[in-house]
Parts: sequence; structure tokens; C-alpha cells
Amino acid sequence: MDFPVRRKGKPNKGGGGKRQGGGRGGGSKRGRSRPQAGGGGGGGGGSRKCSSKAWDEGDDVCFSSRPMRTLNCQQPSRLSSRPRSNPVASTPLQTLHMTTENQERVKALLRDLQGQDLDAEIDDVGSEVEDQYDCLGSEDEDKGNSDEEEEEEESFNYWSSHPELQEAENLSPGTPVGLLPEAVISPFAVGKLSRYGFDKERCMNTLRSHDSDVGVSLEYLLQQCLSETFGIRTKTQRMASDFTVEECLERRQEEAFVLQSICGEKFVERIPNKVWTVGLEMDYLTKRLQKPKKKDSDKDLFQQMPRNICKYYMKGENCRFGSKCRFKHEAPKQNFKDESHLCANGNNNCLYELEVRFPKDNKYPYQAPLLAFYSVNENLSMGCRLHITEYLYEKALNIAQTSDPAVYTLVSCLEDEDEIVKLLANTHHKYSIPPPLLLTATSDTRKNPVITINKPVAPDKPSLLSYPSGARKGQKPIKMDISKPNDTDEDSLDDLESESVLVENESYANLKKKQAKKYSFNSNKAVAAENAKICKHYRAKKTTRNYQSMLEERQKLPAWQKQDQILELLSKYQVLVVSGMTGCGKTTQIPQFILDASLKGPPSHVSNIICTQPRRISAISVAERVAQERAERVGISVGYQIRLESVKSAATRLLYCTTGVLLRRLEGDTTLQNVTHVVVDEVHERTEESDFLLLVLKDVMVLRPDLKIILMSATLNAELFSCYFQDCPVLHIPGRTFPVDQYFLEDAIAKTRYVLEDGSPYQRSSKQLPGPDSARGKKGNSYNELLDELEQQISSSLRIQDSKIVKDSVPDQQLNVKELSVRYNGISKSVIKTLSSMDLDKINLDLIEALLEWIVNGDHSYPPGAVLVFLPGLAEIKTLYDQLQSNALFNNRRSKRCVIYPLHSSLSSDEQQSVFLKPPPGVTKIIISTNIAETSITIDDVVYVIDSGKMREKRYDPGKSMESLEDTWVSRANAMQRKGRAGRVASGVCFHLFTSHHYQYQLLDQQLPEIQRIPLEQLCLRIKILEMFSECRLDLVFARLIEPPRMESLHASKIRLQDLGALTKEEKLTPLGYHLASLPVDVRIGKLMLFGAIFRCLDPALTIAASLAFKSPFVCPWDKKEEANKKKQEFATANSDHLALLQAYQAWSSVIKESSRAAYQYCRDNFLSVRVLQEIASLK
Repeated sequence: MDFPVRRKGKPNKGGGGKRQGGGRGGGSKRGRSRPQAGGGGGGGGGSRKCSSKAWDEGDDVCFSSRPMRTLNCQQPSRLSSRPRSNPVASTPLQTLHMTTENQERVKALLRDLQGQDLDAEIDDVGSEVEDQYDCLGSEDEDKGNSDEEEEEEESFNYWSSHPELQEAENLSPGTPVGLLPEAVISPFAVGKLSRYGFDKERCMNTLRSHDSDVGVSLEYLLQQCLSETFGIRTKTQRMASDFTVEECLERRQEEAFVLQSICGEKFVERIPNKVWTVGLEMDYLTKRLQKPKKKDSDKDLFQQMPRNICKYYMKGENCRFGSKCRFKHEAPKQNFKDESHLCANGNNNCLYELEVRFPKDNKYPYQAPLLAFYSVNENLSMGCRLHITEYLYEKALNIAQTSDPAVYTLVSCLEDEDEIVKLLANTHHKYSIPPPLLLTATSDTRKNPVITINKPVAPDKPSLLSYPSGARKGQKPIKMDISKPNDTDEDSLDDLESESVLVENESYANLKKKQAKKYSFNSNKAVAAENAKICKHYRAKKTTRNYQSMLEERQKLPAWQKQDQILELLSKYQVLVVSGMTGCGKTTQIPQFILDASLKGPPSHVSNIICTQPRRISAISVAERVAQERAERVGISVGYQIRLESVKSAATRLLYCTTGVLLRRLEGDTTLQNVTHVVVDEVHERTEESDFLLLVLKDVMVLRPDLKIILMSATLNAELFSCYFQDCPVLHIPGRTFPVDQYFLEDAIAKTRYVLEDGSPYQRSSKQLPGPDSARGKKGNSYNELLDELEQQISSSLRIQDSKIVKDSVPDQQLNVKELSVRYNGISKSVIKTLSSMDLDKINLDLIEALLEWIVNGDHSYPPGAVLVFLPGLAEIKTLYDQLQSNALFNNRRSKRCVIYPLHSSLSSDEQQSVFLKPPPGVTKIIISTNIAETSITIDDVVYVIDSGKMREKRYDPGKSMESLEDTWVSRANAMQRKGRAGRVASGVCFHLFTSHHYQYQLLDQQLPEIQRIPLEQLCLRIKILEMFSECRLDLVFARLIEPPRMESLHASKIRLQDLGALTKEEKLTPLGYHLASLPVDVRIGKLMLFGAIFRCLDPALTIAASLAFKSPFVCPWDKKEEANKKKQEFATANSDHLALLQAYQAWSSVIKESSRAAYQYCRDNFLSVRVLQEIASLK
């Protein structure tokens, strides 16, 4: 056994006996120059006496497997006529810092190890051994090195040659036969368990019962504590029994991978698939618990003073030795000791830690894991730690009902300062104090029986989850009675006759269940109790001033007038379609109508509503708005859940989530148990997920006749959804908007007097100019010459007397000046000139900037308000944002006239919420957004809308044979939606950056459904992963969609899946198919990402995947094609286009770190697109 000891000097062996140095080297009297003169270790050469300061911070502690030798108490005098010189070490000694708590534990451990008495049978032998090792005196100093070696060898042979000395058990005469003596419990193990909040006595008893196994003991204590608090809720969920342990392990590994990506080194998988830990900062908790430091007294400061400083000088007195004093007359240097490492717990020095344990047969995430809150902060009380653990476990139980990953949500809960601070008030807990004493009567006396105190015995079976592995088996529960005396006394022992005193050898909840069944409850009763609280809180809240003020605002919405009609239709029909213009209040009010109506009834009939949203930002913003209208914060009765973020509780009865979250829930809960209403919002967007969700809900309706489904659309195509659900009723809610003036590209050019500059990137190339009189193919013509030719064409066209007919099907881009002047009769000459020279397929950011200047500074009659600019993607948003920042009028730092906010899905929730802030008076808010602001959210103060006319959507790229993002024109329905964003608070203006003819004849009426324009591989995998469709043929499932895709597209998708190895010919998922189904990307990109992770080249794989999902960053101008190809060849590597792209991206990434200007110049020199590179970086 290893004994932690302090390394001491040994006489004549380098121990400092004759001033030859310390350590094991054995100092030589002749003063050799070799390294061994002075000792190799140098650990204890300075002192021979073990004083009370042996455990100061400067001590050198090591572990020795040799028996400890007691040094002779006779020491030579320290007084000498000549002062000793301090020995100079050849290398600086390492210092082991130990906290006071650890010092005490080491002392206690050594006292326990040294204080173990040997058996009485070997007392004599032990005394002889003690005499031999206690008297190491001056006689040993005269022996040579050979004698030392012989003595050392004999000493070790002596211990090994006496078998009776090798026994570590204390077999005292009074020990009964067959019982083992109590093992020594390590104080380190007790301290480890106590940091979780458990009392030390309980920890010692548990460790003693589980063979000093810390992990098993911790699981047992947690099980006993949590089962007493939560009862049968800790049992295995019924839904969890449908899943195998292998399936749970697979989901657990996926979550571990995500946590590793999010938390970095703070997430540690201590034992694979068994123990996870997440380091926590929690600075607010540390600051709240921090105690003021005591000031050091003068005495302490004097003791800490270095020895080479004159004490008289430090006292301010005159030193009588003056300049001859051998001590220094100067102020000591400040020595700041870094003790931050003393609090380290192996997890980036975090004071707090969340520990997640998965006992044997635990089926997380379908079942709650064991949780423990660990802290080395001594200022945090033991009871608070256990209360925090119970708080987290309750959250985990609620999350387990939805089968969602819980760890990241629990970490987020610990960041909620308000909730944690509330728990700090509970400083006491049953398990943070010593356990009750167990009594057993051993006397027959009548009045005063003799009582003996026994130690608690661990139970055989824990009551929570599964019994921790490694615990002792065969232990039977012990029931201790107080024996009844012979002469009974009815008055004194009446209670003791009726019941016996039970030993706490199992959980408190199980004891209560055995004593009285009335205390047992099930989840339905728990839900009913929670519903009763919600109803009571709702009735009390209705009379508050805040609720009444929000109610007045709600009553002004058009949807409020339809409340009774909506509730009446839902009581008669299972499906209802609601169509309403933007701003009518359907998203926020209809779910509240249902919830409020149920809260007025009995608690058993309280509704549980799920409302899906197409985007993350809409789920968050709508949930926050509804919670504000209900005069509460998010997470109580109203919550939201998106990917990797969940804000809800056991009291949540209205949950806003993304469509993908509900589809994931349907993978495990095919009938949506405990859900009463499903609201599918924005069904008109016709995304792949929303169409597929309608198909799934159509099957769930058959299994759940009590489930109500509400479909909400912002456009007037509601009849399509009504026919899909057997002609269900349709309710239309009118909008509430002010009149909006609609302008097109020709109007924007006229109002701003925009003129295309020479060399503008938005001009048409001569190759694009239509007509026989144009300069097509003339490379020598300059831009001015082209304009002169255009001017001549305009002059001639204006002289045309007959109205030349131009077909409406021909787009403006293909018309010459004469045809444009005929089509736009009455438009000024300058506007026609600008239209004919512009590239109408490009988004003209210069024109947008001119429009913004006209809005802010222009002389017009429209009221002031916010401006909403629609752009297709993040790259365009960044480009316009940077361009506006270079304009003094729009600069966020210098201008007091405008403030600019970008808005897109990759922003954080807090950044997205900033767009709803009202600016100060006189300041114009400008929001640059993707189509995320088209229908998903409503910004009330928008008056002006600038519609670029473009949007980015998923499409099938036949050249790549995969899904990609492409810029396309919006539909007329999208344009009307964008127009409806203006005029919320006053009359508004909308500028469309496409011509009026393009709006009337070129745009589609409705956006093409996503399922008809994208590859179907990903949807095929999602269908096969659902239990209800796992055995169905894919063609039969697709045929039941609201608008099925072409069968040729489905057949091609199945062939591609089989070639990838994700699907068999029998349409069964392979293991690769299961992994690809969980990734929300194209299957080829998903396979590339998986292989990149497997071969540890994930970052370059993501770069290539992002470029494949979007487009290549290489550009090839028509007049510089050879030069562009030559530059592209410079990036060539191994004849691979993908590696060339990777080289270009990595070079751009390194340049952009220096400055944006350098990155822009790099792209110009190498014919790269800045916008595409930015989009690739955002997609990664």
C-alpha cells in the first residue's frame, strides 16, 4: 500500500546529518564535485524534526511504498557560533500547493494509517519491529555505504519474510467468526461525495456498504434522495420500454458529439456511455457567495516577511548595524501567490460541475438520467447543492416525456440566475444532515430500556432506475424492533406496540408506499395537480392591471372578433383552416383562445397545444409576445422549443416549436400523447417539412379522434388545404393595415433620379444587349459609345408613330430601347435609358442606397417610420451593410439619423430580437432581412419596404445531381406579402426592384411547392425512419401528399440512395441511412461530412460541402476568360476542382483576418466572388 509521507532527511544518507546536503544522494564528506554530492532528491535535507508546520504549502509530498521509519528524537543543537549559510540548490524545487481542507484530509489519512493497531497475537513482533526502526541513532552514522545497503535490504526482507505482518485485518478477540472488519474509509472519498451536498456521515456509511466505491455510492445516494422527492416519476417511462438500449446509446453518442462541439473542453466523457461532466462558470453565483477577505494582521505580515530583510528596518527603527548589517534594508517585493489552481476540478478550473450518470439499463433520452451538481466552492451550502440537483432532475423528467436531449437544456437552466438564486434560500436538506439514529432495545426493563445505537445498513435494491453496478449483493433489508418488556405498560409503550422502528435501508418514498398507499400517486394525478395550479393562477391573474392592459390591446386585433366562431367550429370539427392577412393576430390569438377556454373549465380538461412555426426566430418571437400578453415570462404556461434550445416547464400548455421539432417528436411518440391541439402555422409556404407534417397528422387523426388540428395560412389558397382534409371548414380573418402605395423599378429610378455610372457592376455587358443595332460582340466599344448608340435608338423610337406591338411573354431583359419605349409608354427618356443599360437580373445595391437616401432626406408626404429591405441571403446583407456604413448618413457610429439592423437566421436570439426595439425620435430604423421577415415575424413600426424581388430557395441541380441553393424571382403572392409588411401603423410605401410588366406577366402566382423542386432523398429517409411508414412503399406514401411530386423524381431519388448505400433495394434503411436521416442536409453532403469526421478532416470537408450546397466562388468574366482560368490553375491540386476550391477558400480566410480591404483586393486579383465566399463561410 502506498503511504503519502513527507520526504525527510536521513542521517548519513543525504539527510542533512553532517551538512553535506539533503536527499537520497548521500552527501560525501570529501565534497565531491559529482552530482550525487548533496543528494539527488533534495526534498528533505533541511530539517530533521517533524513539526506542526510539516504540512505548509512549501512541503514536498511523495508516495512511498516502504514502511515509515520514525526518526530519533535526539537532535544536535541548532545554536552555533558561526551562522550557517543557506544551501544553494542546483535546480529550483517544485512546490506542491495544497488547500487547508486537503491538508487536514492528508493528516487524517496518515493518522488512520499509522494508528492501526496490530493484532494482540503479533504485539510482541510488532514491538520488536518498532524498536528496530525507532532507534536510528548515532551508531548508524559510522556505518559505510555497504552497511546501509545491507541494512535497507534486510529491513525490506524482514517485512516480506513475516507473513503475519502482511495481514491488514484487525482480528480482535471480540470479532465474531464470519464477519469482516470494517475497512478504512478514505477521507478523500468522503470529501468527494460531500461536495455533491451529502452529509459526511451518510457518505461514510454508504462507502462502507459499497466497498469504498465512490461511483456506486454516489449513484445510491442520488437514487435514494431523488426517489424520495419524486416518487414513481423516477420509474422507467412507458415510452422508454419501446426502445432498445442500443438505440438509446446511439442517440446518446450523437448528443455527446454535439455537446463536445458546443462546450468544447468543458464537456468531458469521464466513462464512455456512463458518466458525463460539464464544467460551469456561474460567475453570478460565485460573486453572490463571495465573502469579504479578512485583512492580515501585523503579526501575520511580519511572519510572511522574507528572512533576508532586516526586521528592524521593517519596523521603522534604526538598525544598529547600519550598512554592515548582513540583512537587506529595502522593502520586500510583493509576492502574489496564484492559488487559482487550488480550486481546479479537472475541468478548466471550473468551480461548478454538472455530472450526468447513466446507470445500467438506463434508456436516456427516453428516460431521465441521474444528475448531480458538484461544487468546490466552500461558500455554497450542502443543502443548496442538493436542491439544485433536484431542480435539474425535475427538468430532466419533463424533457424525458418528449424524448429530447436534455443536457444542454439543463446547462441553460443553470444560467438562469433568478431560478438558482431562489434555490439558495433553501440551505437545509434532509440528506445534507446526519441520518437519524437507529434504536434497538437490549434490556427487559420496563421504564428505562437500555438502547444501543447501530449504524444504518445499505439496502439491497435501490428504488430508482437500476441498481448501480459493483454494489454488494445478498444484503437483506433489516427491520429493527424495540422488544416489548414482560410487564407491559400501556401508557408508556402504547405507540411502540403498534409499530416498530424502521431502519432507513431504502428510499423514503418506498417506505411511505408500504405504510400507506394513499401517498402513492401517478403522472395523471401530477398533471391534474399542475393543471389546478395553472387554473388558479389564471383566475388570479385576470384581475391584474398588467393583464387587463394587454387584454385591451388584444381586443383591437381582427382575430378577437372571430373568437366565438373559432371555438364553436373546433367543438364540431376535428380540422379547421384559418386564412388571414398578415397582422390580423391569428398566430398569437387563436392558440390563446383555445387555452383560455379550457382554463375556465375543470383542471382535467386543460388543453395542451403545440403550434409549429417554419423558422426558429418566429417560434421565439411569437412565444415571447404571447407570454407578454399573458403577463408572465416565457417558460411558464407559454414556452418554445427549437433545435438545441428549449424554454418550457411542467406548467407549459402552449408550446411554439419549429416544424422539425414536432417531426422529431413523432418519431418516438406516434400518437402525440397528452397533446390536445396541433396548430400548423404558415402552411402556405409549402415547405417540404410542412407538407410532410400534414400527411403524418392525417394518419394521427385516425388514431386520435380527440386531437384537434388547426391550419393557418396568410394567403387565400385555403381551399386547397380544406379539400385535403375532407372539405373541413374555412374561416377567413380580414387584415388590419393602412393603404400602401406600390411602386416598381421604373418608379424608383424616376423618384431617386438614379443614373447608372460608367463602369458600374450593375450595367449590362455588350454581350447582353439585344437587337441587331446593338454593339453585341464589339469588345472595342467603350461604355460611353454604347450609351450614345442607346440614345440614338431612343430618339428614333420616340419618332415612331405606329404602336409597335411587343409580346407580353418577352421579358424586359431581352428588349431593345425601341421595344422598351413602346412597352413603357409615357416613361421619361432618362428612365428608359437607365432601364435599357441595367442588368435587371442583378440586385442593384446602389439603387437601394439611393432609395434609402430619398426616404430619409427626400421631400415626400409619407410619415416617418422604419425601413425593411428584403435581400436573398446573408452575403448580400453583409455587402449592403458595409456599403451603408461607408455612407456618413447611415453609419451606425457617426450618424444620429439612422440605425441599421441585419436580420437572418444565423444570428443569435438576442441579436434577432433587437429589430423589435423602437428607435429614439428622429432616428430611422433600417432592417436588412431575408424572407424571414416576410410572414414569420411582424415588425409593427415598418412604413417603407424595399423588395429586391429575389429569394434563395432549394432546387435540384442536375449538373451536381444534388440539392443546392439558388436565387430565384419571388411569386406574386410573395410580393404581396412583402408589400403587406408596410402600413402597420400608418400609410406605407413599397418599392419593388422589378418592373411592373415583370410583376404582371413574369412572376408566378404562387411559389412552387418545395417538394416539387428539390431532390427527394432526404424526405425518403425521414419517411423510412418513422415507425408508421417504415413498412410502407415510398411511392404509396408520396402519392398521399397534398401535391405529390413526379414519380420519375421519386424513382431517381431511390436509385441515388441505393448508390450511396443508404437504402437497400427492398427500401430498408442501412446504418448509413439512419445517420443521414438525422442530418438536415443533402444526403451526399451528409455522407461527405460523416466521412470528414471519421477521417478527422471535418473542416475542409465542411468547406467543400458548403460550396457544393451553394455555388463555386470562381468567377469568369466574359472578356477575361483566359486570365481567370490561369488564376484558377494556380490553385490546382491533384487535378481536383474541390481541392482547388479549398485552397482558394483557405487563402481568403487567412487574408480576411488582416482586413476586409485586403480580402476584397485578393478576390479581385484572383477572380473570386466575395459574396459566394461569405455565403460558404456562413453555411459552414
